[in-house]
Amino acid sequence: MLLCLCLYVQAQGTMIRVIDDSDNQPVPFCHICLENKETGKQQYHVGDVNGEALVELGENVILSVSAIGYQRYLGDPGSHSGQMGSHPGLLEIYLKPNYFDLDEVVVTGQYKPVSVDKSIYDIRFIGKTRIENQAANTMTELLSKELNFKINNDPSTGSSLNLQGMSGENVKILVDGVPVIGRLDGNIDLSQINLENVDHIEIIEGPMSVIYGSNALAGVVNIITTENKYARYKANIHGYYESVGVYNLNENVDVRLGNHNISYNGGRNFFGGYSLVDTSRSKEWKPKEQYNAGITYRYAKNGTALKYKVSFFRENLLDRNNPFPPYHEKGNDTWFTTTRFNNSLHLNKKLSESNDIHLLAAYSYYDRRKAKYLKDLTTLESVLVTDPAEHDTSLFHAITARGGFNHATEQGSLDYQAGFDINTEYGQGKRMKNGEEYIGDYALFASIQWHPARNFTFQPALRVSYNTKYKSPLTPSLNIKYQQGKTIFRLSYARGFRAPSLKELYLNFYDSNHQIEGNEGLVAERSHNYNMTVTNNSSIADKPVELKAKAYYNVINDRISLVQVDPDNPLHYKNANTDHFESMGGDLSMGVHPLRHLSVNAGVSYIGRKDSYYKTGNFVFSTSAITNITLKLLKNNASVSMFYKYSGRYPVHTFVSDDEISLNYLDAYHNMDINFSVKLFRQQLRLTTGVKNLFDNTMLVGISSGSGHGGGDGVSSLVGWGRTVFLGVNYYFTKY
Repeated sequence: MLLCLCLYVQAQGTMIRVIDDSDNQPVPFCHICLENKETGKQQYHVGDVNGEALVELGENVILSVSAIGYQRYLGDPGSHSGQMGSHPGLLEIYLKPNYFDLDEVVVTGQYKPVSVDKSIYDIRFIGKTRIENQAANTMTELLSKELNFKINNDPSTGSSLNLQGMSGENVKILVDGVPVIGRLDGNIDLSQINLENVDHIEIIEGPMSVIYGSNALAGVVNIITTENKYARYKANIHGYYESVGVYNLNENVDVRLGNHNISYNGGRNFFGGYSLVDTSRSKEWKPKEQYNAGITYRYAKNGTALKYKVSFFRENLLDRNNPFPPYHEKGNDTWFTTTRFNNSLHLNKKLSESNDIHLLAAYSYYDRRKAKYLKDLTTLESVLVTDPAEHDTSLFHAITARGGFNHATEQGSLDYQAGFDINTEYGQGKRMKNGEEYIGDYALFASIQWHPARNFTFQPALRVSYNTKYKSPLTPSLNIKYQQGKTIFRLSYARGFRAPSLKELYLNFYDSNHQIEGNEGLVAERSHNYNMTVTNNSSIADKPVELKAKAYYNVINDRISLVQVDPDNPLHYKNANTDHFESMGGDLSMGVHPLRHLSVNAGVSYIGRKDSYYKTGNFVFSTSAITNITLKLLKNNASVSMFYKYSGRYPVHTFVSDDEISLNYLDAYHNMDINFSVKLFRQQLRLTTGVKNLFDNTMLVGISSGSGHGGGDGVSSLVGWGRTVFLGVNYYFTKY
């Protein structure tokens, strides 16, 4: 009977065993796909804890095996990458570890999807595993531990960033290639970008204005959402609690029917607010509630990929003031309600092996409303304040259309790309001049990739545009990539520009705390950027090591800043072109795997900034350093991670008047998170817990060093809500 059973099993299928190529240990819960070359029919399997799965191996079959942390295997069964075991019905597949994300596919600025090491740009890749290990819920948390990024927190306008010493209005934020609109003080609120449905993030430092237009002087951050490629049904629900008063619940559902795929995501995030000394209604960190939802439809067949995506976001932020003296029976509640609504249509069509076209059309809506109420603290009744100046509504509509033709070969010496980029924005509001304003930018761009040798790539590019509000600059760029063995050299020069926003041109904002004027005479910011990166991927004592050195220099002319108009009125500001700004610096980073299941990434950066108003003519430098350590346990089913960042003393320039500036410094500080996660029940349940902000940072204070033009007052900055503990529970359901 046993003999017959063995013969029956052998006749019915082949046992695939997936093995780690570095230590000959099984790779548990790997994903296996079999595709018939003639019919295109696919079969999906998941390996068990021993990396084994019983499959039916027919003729004319392509076998694909993948697992997190490993390079994908793709080929015919029995190829040199896999070998038949001692039994005819056993096929062993060896997967090579993917230590530094070099094989991860990126799309930002590319002719076609390519691996990180093949890209002509130096692209920083942040994958789903890193996001989960860090237990990051928003872009604010994620980028706070990244080198060259500095996160700024404002109680009302949210979180913003600095990159390479340049402020956030010079960084283009994209979601699947669609620009995120709705800037406050020139910045996108990073705390409004939820990471729940994010697959990975691609970051390019340096101007990308040739392809992406305005606001890309410092770089581009492209957030790529999750796409289900294999499973018939896929769902997960994620609950998160943090001891400061954070309660989040999010879910995702994905259904695949042949060539069609429909996915839904939604959730609610709640934060109760926080103050260092909580003795009143007013809190330094304002309480807020966020809702998000989205639906995506995908179709793929015969080289055609179509995606339609719609998403909705709403945030309610409450700013309570202290009760009115002398009886403290009344106070004001000010609600800030932000609504985002986005639609996008993506089309990619493969015309031949070397040619394809891509089209993107998107409509984005942004609405921010301010409503002030008088609240009776004895009866808890609220009445809308009658003064119209205490209320405000800002509406923005944006239409984006981008498309292009790509010619890219595997072995050819010449590739090229040509496309168009259209961006229009409408602004409405009582503080907007004439109640409504419009700005449009229409551009053509082209680039050529010349490969005079197999290891050398030369890419010039040019953008020509017309803008309805200002004279558009001609925008060229030049990128060079050279590879010698395991060392890659990348050099680039690029012109960048940032168009004045509708708010900077036309918005006049007056209330009890602000007197800010627009300026129709503004011109576009223009920049020069020089970047050099050297990357080496080798090994020390048979342990993989990645070393990277980067240097850069940026010049921004006609920089737009808020300038104090009246020295006797500290609230009166106006937008103005303030001559030029420079930043320069560099960083060194290293990734090493001293043990198979231990990874260490560390880096240090040194950034200097110089403003033309600071007449000493010297750069003011700041230092930062990071160390990230992850130890994998229990056959990769558990991990312990530490994320550490040192932020050195940071210079802050404050404009005093048209020709005065004060220089202040924020104190240095250390920040560290320690997280532990474990996967249970065949990786269907993931538990994550740990401590965030271990050093209990809350507010930084600084002193004024003065300058050749003014003294200024001391400064302070919110950096965190103190030490917290958290618990995350994530349940996955997948059926192939």
